[in-house]
Amino acid sequence: MKNKVTLIFLLLISFSGLSQNLTEKEFVILTFQSSKNKGQHKNHVYTYYWVAELEKYEKVDEYKEPKIYSLFLDEFYGSEQLESCCLGKVSYPYTMTTGTEFNFPENYSEYLTDLKKLVKDNREKIQVINKKWKDNLKEKVTVYATTVKGNLCICEYGGKVILKAGDLISFPKGEFKIIDNYWYDNKNILLFKDFSTFKYGNTL
Repeated sequence: MKNKVTLIFLLLISFSGLSQNLTEKEFVILTFQSSKNKGQHKNHVYTYYWVAELEKYEKVDEYKEPKIYSLFLDEFYGSEQLESCCLGKVSYPYTMTTGTEFNFPENYSEYLTDLKKLVKDNREKIQVINKKWKDNLKEKVTVYATTVKGNLCICEYGGKVILKAGDLISFPKGEFKIIDNYWYDNKNILLFKDFSTFKYGNTL
């Protein structure tokens, strides 16, 4: 369980009988954990997930600036938004309407819980950011990286809240495996990225 998480229902996820034709890729799941020393939720730790995808230059064995987009590992959206994304359509995960449905695969919640545990158990701390504002308000942001191989449903975000319309978003699909010894062959570009101005908040 430490290095692999599988859910049969999501290996063959179809909803309407269709899905993106996905190819297994290597990803880095970024976990941002934030807490503040004051306010209504003093010292509460908020967790946000993103995906970094590295692409090589065509003729050089080096990697470009990573493409980073939201990964939703918390179940706050309707099942029709997951379905839309897995069909390659625009998705509105923050929108709730009278047509919102929650017809997820039987063990979907358990799948997300297991996947988050896999990510947490195999993550590496890559950056700590300390911010300070007036009145001694402080925020600490810790960035972790978990290297995995698996499939994601990736699509465009169509809404106007939290993220920008047209931003890429993603939902996990199927089996994920941990990649050992990932930070070689110039892949360590991500370890030197400055996340101090990165807008990591992607959940309500």
